[in-house]
Amino acid sequence: MKCQVLEPFRVKTSQGEIELLPGQIIALDKDKAIKLLTEGKVIPTNNVAYKIYSNILQAFLWVVDTDEDMWALKNEGASEPIYTADEVRKLKGISKEGLKRVHGVKEVFEGSRVRDVRKRRL
Repeated sequence: MKCQVLEPFRVKTSQGEIELLPGQIIALDKDKAIKLLTEGKVIPTNNVAYKIYSNILQAFLWVVDTDEDMWALKNEGASEPIYTADEVRKLKGISKEGLKRVHGVKEVFEGSRVRDVRKRRL
């Protein structure tokens, strides 16, 4: 993952210890990137994916900006269902049972997309 340094910090490399300065772009493996992101030392230079735990679904899911981000995250090995920001907007106001059904489909059918949400009239 490519990240931009926000705060100076020192790292050990094969060439010895060096100091990274704000503004530098660095490549990190996922685990190191997450640690430095949570410490506020770096920010991603590419689009961000958010991993969320849903109490309603009792499961983790990812939220990304675009379809391209969804496939990039899948290619990085994400196994949980991935929703785009547009899908989340479409699902706003849907019942808990409806959310569970949509999530179940996304768990089974990799790459499935929410195209439209229509509320049934009783």
